[in-house]
Amino acid sequence: MDKMLEGKTAVVTGAGGRIGIAICSRLAEEGAAVVCADLTRENAEKAAETIRSAGGCALPCQVDVTRSDEVRRMAETALRQFGSVEILVNNAGGSAGLFHRLSRFENTTEEIWRRIIDLNLNGTLCCIHALLGQMMERRYGKIINMSSIAAEKGILDRVDYSAAKGGVLSLTRALALETGKYNINVNCISPGMVVGAASIPHQGTWLGRTGEPREIAALVAFLASDDSSFITGENHTIDGGRVLGVRYHNREEQ
Repeated sequence: MDKMLEGKTAVVTGAGGRIGIAICSRLAEEGAAVVCADLTRENAEKAAETIRSAGGCALPCQVDVTRSDEVRRMAETALRQFGSVEILVNNAGGSAGLFHRLSRFENTTEEIWRRIIDLNLNGTLCCIHALLGQMMERRYGKIINMSSIAAEKGILDRVDYSAAKGGVLSLTRALALETGKYNINVNCISPGMVVGAASIPHQGTWLGRTGEPREIAALVAFLASDDSSFITGENHTIDGGRVLGVRYHNREEQ
């Protein structure tokens, strides 16, 4: 069977996490060569080895997405190795829990606020900036940014994270306006709670379970393919219906 990403190259940041590995693997399954970018060399290698062991093509790359110099070197390495990058998946990010215990806004600090914004929003901006030019020259590109349901409804004790992911969502929409004439699609994915290989019960979703990394990866693969060629500037929520409202487990099923 034909693979829908055959002959294309994808850069995936945050490649070593559960969702990152699932995305890298799915893009490789669809025929893409994948640059597995992560903050640590160990995680980048882990993602690349997962692809290689399945017969795919992968290049590990250690990069801190908040450092523009490192991001530029990553882009140069990818272009030198593969000639072009058609797909960029800005998956690197994280919540306040990375740096401190979740707390109310009045208890946060300027340092923590800056780190959260830097990782989630500025990191996304840096990666796009490093690879957008060659997409414009070739008049083709797929940029997929990772936001969160926090951007849509806000999350208690995560004002900084909600604000950062809201910025990613707005960045996506505004950039789509600028890049459409270059045949570049810019879209956003907003996951809800996602766990490991097997989903677990969760009363906050209308499907009654959490999401799985493979489900996020499937949506990424679609947005990276030419099947999504008329979709741009959109936010794709994948949360089991959580943003629709609270589901009470003791409510009589209709």
